Amino acid sequence: MALFSDHLIEGRQILSIGYEGDESVTQVDVLVYDPAIGALSPRWRLSDDSSHPEEWYSESTKELFDQEKSVTISATALLLRSSLHRKDNSSEHFLLLGDRIVNGDAKWGSSTPQFGEISFIGGYWEWLEDVLARNKGTLTDAKIYDAVFASLFTYDRNTNLIRSFCEHWCPSTNSLHIPIGEVSISLWDMRLIGGLSADGTFYDEVVPSARELNGSDKRGEPLLPSSCKYLFLAYHQIYCASGTSNVTTHEWVKFWFKAPSRYKEPPHRVQKKRSGEPRTSNNPTGFISAPNPRSRDGEKVFDDLGIEKNMREETNLAAFLSCWLCVFVLPNKEVGQIRPGVFKVASMMARGERFSLAVPVLASIYHGLREITSSPSPSKCGATFPIHYLYGWLGQYYDSYFLPSSLKFKCSALMVRLAGEKKAKHFTAQEACDLLKSISPSKLSVLALNKPKQLTICDNGVQLDSWSNYLISLRSSFLTLRRGGERIIEPYSPHRFARQFQYCQDIPGKLKEELSTGSLEKIFQLWKSCTRLGTNAEFTIPLQTSKGLATKQYVEWWNKSSSQFCKDKLPSAKMNSPRGTPKGNHIITIRSAKSKMAKDITPPHSKPKEKEPRKATTQEGPKGESKKRIDIATSEESSSDKGERHWKRLKKAKVTVSDLQNLNFDLEGVLDDLPDTSNHLEVLGERLGNQFASDDSLGSVDGPNSFDLLSKQKAFADETSCQVAIEEAPSKFAMPMKELRQSLAKSLGPAPSMVTVFRGEDVISECQRAYVSTLWTKLAYKIGKQSFDRLNTIEDEAKKLFEEMRKVDAMDISPLERIIESFFKNIRAYNSARSASTEVHKDTRARQLADASQRLSQAEFNESEQVKMTQLHQCEFETLEAKEAQLKKELESICIKRKEMEELLVSDEEKLSKLQVDVSSLKDEISTIENVAAQSDEDTQKLEKMKTYIEASQKELADFKLF
Repeated sequence: MALFSDHLIEGRQILSIGYEGDESVTQVDVLVYDPAIGALSPRWRLSDDSSHPEEWYSESTKELFDQEKSVTISATALLLRSSLHRKDNSSEHFLLLGDRIVNGDAKWGSSTPQFGEISFIGGYWEWLEDVLARNKGTLTDAKIYDAVFASLFTYDRNTNLIRSFCEHWCPSTNSLHIPIGEVSISLWDMRLIGGLSADGTFYDEVVPSARELNGSDKRGEPLLPSSCKYLFLAYHQIYCASGTSNVTTHEWVKFWFKAPSRYKEPPHRVQKKRSGEPRTSNNPTGFISAPNPRSRDGEKVFDDLGIEKNMREETNLAAFLSCWLCVFVLPNKEVGQIRPGVFKVASMMARGERFSLAVPVLASIYHGLREITSSPSPSKCGATFPIHYLYGWLGQYYDSYFLPSSLKFKCSALMVRLAGEKKAKHFTAQEACDLLKSISPSKLSVLALNKPKQLTICDNGVQLDSWSNYLISLRSSFLTLRRGGERIIEPYSPHRFARQFQYCQDIPGKLKEELSTGSLEKIFQLWKSCTRLGTNAEFTIPLQTSKGLATKQYVEWWNKSSSQFCKDKLPSAKMNSPRGTPKGNHIITIRSAKSKMAKDITPPHSKPKEKEPRKATTQEGPKGESKKRIDIATSEESSSDKGERHWKRLKKAKVTVSDLQNLNFDLEGVLDDLPDTSNHLEVLGERLGNQFASDDSLGSVDGPNSFDLLSKQKAFADETSCQVAIEEAPSKFAMPMKELRQSLAKSLGPAPSMVTVFRGEDVISECQRAYVSTLWTKLAYKIGKQSFDRLNTIEDEAKKLFEEMRKVDAMDISPLERIIESFFKNIRAYNSARSASTEVHKDTRARQLADASQRLSQAEFNESEQVKMTQLHQCEFETLEAKEAQLKKELESICIKRKEMEELLVSDEEKLSKLQVDVSSLKDEISTIENVAAQSDEDTQKLEKMKTYIEASQKELADFKLF
């Protein structure tokens, strides 16, 4: 039988876990801390919170500066207030990590640590899919289904971007400093990006005492869920079996989940440029199927722990949530270990209780960034926090990830859009710095809660969950994290980045009080103030705007206060060339969209910049020979406003090539993906059809032997395989003139001897040779200068010239005829193949056009339906708003009546109390009167007796006188 007991060791309370009557079993001791929640927690008297003003906004006429248009306007500004800051317009001097690096006071190491990034755990994904399938209702009740679902993937990062983010983060303001002002991670961001709620029960990560584990309330109900005990028993078994001083997450998963593994560990991250997201991934698909029955081994786990059948699902869920909290939500410096302090919270979550997770998670992020930016060696500071939420934030506010247009699964946590391997775009150090500084004010409110009209909301404590979280995120407060003996306090100042909530930005002022830690009561009080609802304070939700305006005073203050590092480019930054040096001697590589070599092409990651075409340079080869490097300068327009190119469809580029003598065109792989549809392409058309024949004016060929280089047997079924236009064909494809001269000389015979004797037949022979040479030269020149697509038109004319040459009997022109016949045979084969290819293109284009038309019609129909749905939703929204306003009025009326009734009830109770006193007094009087009346009756009887006696005496006296 399991035994939980409390005892003290050196004044510290310890929970001992063992088995009664079995001394052979190792006893496990864990440190206990005082709880802040639960039946045994202290009942602190919560003071009246004066940090909540009646209104969290102010409205006044200000000089506003539009930073995008660089104009100043006078208008009514809606400003977000803070209860933690005092008004102070004096300039400050903020010191960033980047400043300290420039000054030599800090330095990054050779590698950047993970800082708490989630890593692959064998069996975790399979266990998570099983848990999601079995416990969707409970997780939804606890408001963590999407947050748990988000841990089903890995999250990529670009090291230079993370470093640059840390260099621009200011620990004294908990915000990112960029040229336009401050931006930061808000509680609302944590709700949308990570699916974490700010409202709920206080997150209290402590080991409970044996008294709390074994205790029950007055009704006999356990003080803690029964699953909490089983988690400690499982921890005890794993701890004893491992022989180490801790329990790892791998051991925990292996103990609880017995199904076979299906997922392999993703490959190690490689930092390199990519044109898009990968086509394959080792991550799960996100599709949650129905759960499979547990195996015998799976049931044996519960049997060994003595878990009743009706408690097995709840205990299994609590066990998983314990792992989820340790590795994904709130990792600490004990990386990869299970912390027993999470068992209490996890078992309560498994019952459907909602916890305030956004507050401690954001406190952990702020604290981790503070450790990094304050350290002289950031890479070795040991900071650990859930950095994957930071990746999600960067993916929403910056164009730093390859984001899909749609998801194949449903999840409201936005971070899953950038989940998976190799999703992070590549940036150099300078590009990362430029990216962070490039955000425009209009994009700061990308995640703000937008409404079609300006609303004023009263925090009456009865609003919807999303409104409650939004109102909490608008208020300045202190974020807290209680994790065992660790107590963290971080200031949260949303008015410093008010433009993210669509307010105008004003000078934030200075913090009244600096807090970093405190007593458990202080931590709980601050958390209560942060998440308090029902304050009756008013909030105004601004109109949807994209201007991101700031007051003129703020712009002037920021220019004086901001660090020089957040304004300048990186010092001594070396920009990497986006295009590599061509490899090989005298080789130009032409890449196609489907060629395997397309991976060498790298897209831009920021605004495209005009580059000067690089000139050919000469380098000394290994043996002193001159080696020419030829660069191709392309001119093309970006396919999007963000500077990104559609890399699956290369645009047609005009290529200018200088000094093309003796150049080879490396076309290997250009048409590797095309279907084999013809056997006639042993000639020119295989490689050059789509390149040189797309336009009559695109190129020319200098001689017949240009076509002896052609080899492969493939047609042109994909017109996008290579869309490159060449102004001048390289002489590699021309028949060398030396070979032509040799053939001609052989045909003409020996040259005339240089003698002074004049012979008529020699003159005739020389003139005949000159005549034939002239005809051949003219023909070769015509062929060389003729447009490629028109070469077949001169075959008949060439035959006429050869008929004329045959008239010279003394000359053998058969070698020339064989060359010409082979040349035009190749031309005819190419034209035949091209004709077949054209038919294929026509069919393909027709199908593509029909498909595009169908998709366009569908898109137009969808758009029309969406417009209707939008109008319908707008009407429903307006109806709901009207009902909401009506219900609010009714609620206010009910509240007033309730208050009146309460007052009447108090008055009635007072009257009743007085009446009760009066009744008691009257009862006493009545009792007295009754006593007096009883006494009076006795006196009356006595009087009657006396009267009777007197009358009798009178009669006796009368009789006495008579005698």
